[in-house]
Amino acid sequence: MAALIFSLVGAVILSGLVWVLLGSRLKLAKEQVQNDILNFTLYLVCAFALMFPLVLFLIA
Repeated sequence: MAALIFSLVGAVILSGLVWVLLGSRLKLAKEQVQNDILNFTLYLVCAFALMFPLVLFLIA
């Protein structure tokens, strides 16, 4: 459970940092606000996929 929470927190921080550095590079929607939300969500999913194994193996 702790690995899941640490992974989620780390993924939010990492995806926020990537979004600030790269911005909305992908055109996933026509509206700007919806495009920003979808880009951040995509960054979050990718960051979580990287953070979960990292945190799991560091804690265990």
